[in-house]
Amino acid sequence: MNKFWLYYGIFLACSGIGTGFGIFLIIAYFWEDVKRLIKKDQDELKKDNFRDPKFYDKETAEEMR
Repeated sequence: MNKFWLYYGIFLACSGIGTGFGIFLIIAYFWEDVKRLIKKDQDELKKDNFRDPKFYDKETAEEMR
């Protein structure tokens, strides 16, 4: 989200004109940021592929088969 919406939400929340809508804009701004970070972490985990047998000793690799 654009930082403008964050600043606009802070202005509305602090001014009292549109407190509810301002709080909503602030929450929406940070929620998008959290969703982006979670997606980034999931993509990195898929990329690493921890199930690759070359990272385990021979016994563990055989048990996984």
